[in-house]
Amino acid sequence: MAIPQHRETATIPCPYCERETTVSVPDEDVELEVRRSVALYGDHTTVECSADHEFWVYFC
Repeated sequence: MAIPQHRETATIPCPYCERETTVSVPDEDVELEVRRSVALYGDHTTVECSADHEFWVYFC
């Protein structure tokens, strides 16, 4: 049986409409950088707000 891992979350504003969205983060000490476009490198996740705007959050 798999043991569920506790994941940290953070609330960030959408860069298009400012609606708050919750994302999982790999570590509580990580800095988040929100971008409207994808970069070529770096740990990131793709996020979609409740208004269907897609953006990327990078973990620095």
